[in-house]
Amino acid sequence: MKHYISAIILATTLVANCLAVDPQFSQFSAAKLYLSPSFAGSSGGGRLIMNVRDQWSKLPGTFLTYSASYDHYIEKYRSGVGVLVMKDDAGHGLISTTTLGLQYSYNFDINRQWRVRPGLHFYYRYRNIDFNKLQFSDQIGFDYIAPSSIENSPMESVGSFDASSSVLVYSDNIWIGTTIDHLMSMSQTLVNEIGYLPLRYSVYGGSKYMINQRTILNKEESFSGAFHYLHQDQYNYLDIGAYYINSPLMIGLWYRGLPVFRKNPNAGAVSIHAGYRFENLSLQYSYDFTTSRLITKTGGAHEISLTYLISNEGSTRRRSHKMVPCPEF
Repeated sequence: MKHYISAIILATTLVANCLAVDPQFSQFSAAKLYLSPSFAGSSGGGRLIMNVRDQWSKLPGTFLTYSASYDHYIEKYRSGVGVLVMKDDAGHGLISTTTLGLQYSYNFDINRQWRVRPGLHFYYRYRNIDFNKLQFSDQIGFDYIAPSSIENSPMESVGSFDASSSVLVYSDNIWIGTTIDHLMSMSQTLVNEIGYLPLRYSVYGGSKYMINQRTILNKEESFSGAFHYLHQDQYNYLDIGAYYINSPLMIGLWYRGLPVFRKNPNAGAVSIHAGYRFENLSLQYSYDFTTSRLITKTGGAHEISLTYLISNEGSTRRRSHKMVPCPEF
C-alpha cells in the first residue's frame, strides 16, 4: 500500500510537470519532423513516419504520446514541405495536448562538401483537462466518494498558435543542427494570458562512418554516434548514444539524461534500440529503463516507430540532392 500511494504521488507530480515541458522521444532520429523542421524533405522523396511512446506504464496516470508526419522534397525548388500531427496524453485522458502543424525547409550549398537547411514550423496547439477525472476534498467521505463536487472548474480547454525555427548543417558524414521552439512565448503578454510553454532549445548532431556500402543491393553497414541536448525552463537534458546498421538490421544503445545537470524532474535512463527494414518500410523498437531506484516500479518506456519511404522512381536528378547522414533507417 505504501508503494502504491508513493506511485500515485509521483504520477500526479509528473502530470503537473507535463504542463511546463514538452514530451521527448528516445528515438528522436526517427521523429525527425518533431526534432526539427529542417528535416522536412531530407529523404529526397516522400516519407511517412509514425511514432508511439508509452512511458512508465506500471504507474497510474501513464503517459502516451502519438505522432504522425508526412514530408516531401520538391527538387525543382530545392524545398521540403511537411505536416506533423501529435497528441500527448497524460493521466489516462486527464490532460491531453494535440498539435497540428505545417513545415518548410530550404536546401542550399555552402561549398562542395557542406550544405545548410533552415526550417520553419507553424502549428496550432489544443490543450484539454478533463475535470470529471479529478476528485476534490468535498467528494471524499469515510467510506464513499461523491459523484460530483461543488468546485467550479476553470476553463477546460485552450487553443493557441505557435512556431519554431531551425537550421541544419551537414556534409556526407557529419550533421549538426539547432531548433528553437515556442517562439510565441517571447511575448510575456501571450505567456500570461494564454499560457505558452517556455522556449525550448535543442542542439543535436553526430557523425556516420560507412563500413561497407553495396549500392547495387541497396545494403549498408555503418556506425553512427550522436548526441541531443535540450534546454527548457529550468531543465537540461543531454542524451548520447550510437547506432550500428547492417541492413536490414539495426541496433542502438543510448543513455538518456546524463547526470551532468541538476534540478531535472526525472532520473536518467538506458535505452536499447532494435530495428528491421522491409524494402521501403522500417520498424524500430526501443525500451528505456530508469537507472534510479524506481527501476522495478515504473515499467520503463516502450517506443515504436514506423518509417515508409516513397522514392521518386523516374527522377534522374534525385541523387543531386545529398541526403542528411543522420541515420535514415
